[in-house]
Amino acid sequence: MRNSILGAIVPVVTGVVGAAALAVWVFQGPAVASKERVPGTDRLVGQISEAPGDVREAKLETFDGRPSALGGAWPRFRGESFDNIAHDDTPLARTWAKGGPPVLWSIDVGEGYAGAAVRNGRVYLLDYDPAIRSDALRCLSLDDGSDIWRYSYPVTVKRNHGMSRTVPTVTDKYVVTLGPKCHVLCTDALTGQRKWMLDLVTDFGATVPPWYAGQCPLIDDGRAIIAVGSDDVLMIAVDCESGEIVWRTPNEPGWRMSHSSVMPMQIGR
Repeated sequence: MRNSILGAIVPVVTGVVGAAALAVWVFQGPAVASKERVPGTDRLVGQISEAPGDVREAKLETFDGRPSALGGAWPRFRGESFDNIAHDDTPLARTWAKGGPPVLWSIDVGEGYAGAAVRNGRVYLLDYDPAIRSDALRCLSLDDGSDIWRYSYPVTVKRNHGMSRTVPTVTDKYVVTLGPKCHVLCTDALTGQRKWMLDLVTDFGATVPPWYAGQCPLIDDGRAIIAVGSDDVLMIAVDCESGEIVWRTPNEPGWRMSHSSVMPMQIGR
């Protein structure tokens, strides 16, 4: 009899205690005050406010690095076939020795999420240099990471979840980048000499997305394809050699630039 009474009382008491604890937790509120996260508020303490840079002060520097003789390419965001798969016949290791694979080289770069493109023994990276407040397109040797050339232009930005965040696209002749403040740059892939540069905000009325631009450009048939997302223009194609606008599409849906990148596709074939 006693066991049966206890068996009935214990669940009831447990339920009452649990309900009381839940009520206290709900009505007491959070133990730590929280606030909504606002884009741009994670900048470093004491960092200067955001201001426009003068891209006319761009400069090209050359260094002693030499391209590698190694083959293979990863020429753009998501690789050559846009599927994140390397389709060459390089064998992949199933296991690593203790401590992992040997590190051949490494370099320090600015804070961000930018990825590298690789072609013709060169590594291309759109870096951000906080010391001189500039975007910096860097061409490195695949052998040892040494700089071959660097093209930089002033752009002052806050620390907004990092700074650089896009992957260059490169062919045998051209490399095209899109910076955090929507500057599109095209240079000679071998020498770094500038072909042309566009400011999507000034030239087309685009709006820099929250957390800065994350769109990786595309080169298709010698043309740079860019999603502008302004009031009047959805996408443009720019001739990589001349910088002339080959075509533009109206933005009837009113879509804005996001952190998505343009991908080619064939429809109805």
